[in-house]
Amino acid sequence: MKARAGFFDGRNMATPEDRLQKKREKVTKEKARVSSTSILIVLILGAMIGGGVFLSQSDGGEASQVKRPKSVERIAVTDRVDYTQKRVDMKTVDYKVIGDSVTFSLEDIKEHKLIRFEYKSPKLNVKQRNFAGKQELPVMALIDPKGKLMVGVSYCEPCRSTSFHTEKDLSLTCNICNTKWDIETLVAWSGACMPFPPDEIKVRVEDGKVWIPKKVLEDWEPREEA
Repeated sequence: MKARAGFFDGRNMATPEDRLQKKREKVTKEKARVSSTSILIVLILGAMIGGGVFLSQSDGGEASQVKRPKSVERIAVTDRVDYTQKRVDMKTVDYKVIGDSVTFSLEDIKEHKLIRFEYKSPKLNVKQRNFAGKQELPVMALIDPKGKLMVGVSYCEPCRSTSFHTEKDLSLTCNICNTKWDIETLVAWSGACMPFPPDEIKVRVEDGKVWIPKKVLEDWEPREEA
């Protein structure tokens, strides 16, 4: 039956309760939409992160090997050094034993930037694989780009190399396996022997000489391979 003109049909009028219910339903739908979108975003981000971790771990095993070497306080001995102009190869220098220290000339490292010598002692650990039972230990020194002195054992355990050079890309590079480490921080860049940069040693500089504790060299052992 049609409603007469001038009168309202109560069946077509929305009650306050109806209007409130519709609002609730609208809000609920909007919240569900937002929630679904948020979940989708989280899932996408999770997949991206997971994929990135997988790729880093599967990238030839290199990314999983990158770690910061032990922190050793270095001594400033000269002005900044620019290694971007040419390759620098190791120069062999003389050393002396004075008391409980092994010493070499500060002028030698200033002149050549990258040096090495082989410390010989009957107290050295003869288990060192690369040295065929010889009681000698290769030692290196480098002036980093900031002009600070880095001294370490000149040995790359996996490939058994005892010599390195710098390249214009600012890397310290192994002469055998071509593994690269950052010339300043010794953090690995690339190569098969990345966990094994020269093992840095704390030294002192005095009277124009670099002083290395003899016991540190004699007690040194090759690091375990990863």
